[in-house]
Amino acid sequence: MNYLAAQQIFSTDTFELHQFSFGQVRIFSQVLAEITVNEGAEINTEMVEELHTLLLSLFTNSFSLLINKTNTYSTKFDALTQFGQLEEINKIAVFAPSTMAKFSADFSASIPTSRALNIQVFSDQYDALAWLNSDEY
Repeated sequence: MNYLAAQQIFSTDTFELHQFSFGQVRIFSQVLAEITVNEGAEINTEMVEELHTLLLSLFTNSFSLLINKTNTYSTKFDALTQFGQLEEINKIAVFAPSTMAKFSADFSASIPTSRALNIQVFSDQYDALAWLNSDEY
């Protein structure tokens, strides 16, 4: 998938939107979703369990995620490690539009349980989506 094709995915209204208690999941395809956490959320392990349950109800096979860090939120360390333990996740691209979001995303990607995942941090949302849809692992 190239950059232009990635732009087209974001410009369509054909995606499904699912709300959860601290954000939303946009489904782009049978193997790709975007997670956006609400501004100011403080994510704990129970919230990660809620998100895992939702994701597993939406996908029948493995899938990849685009984490949109447009909003500012915090995640407890144990919740960070728990998120990285969902085996059905293929790849995670993190869209970090600011310096602080990039710092936070880089830290999260360095957590030992996260290292087993294929995580890349991007400052451009279309580049992130193009990488997720590539065969690059």
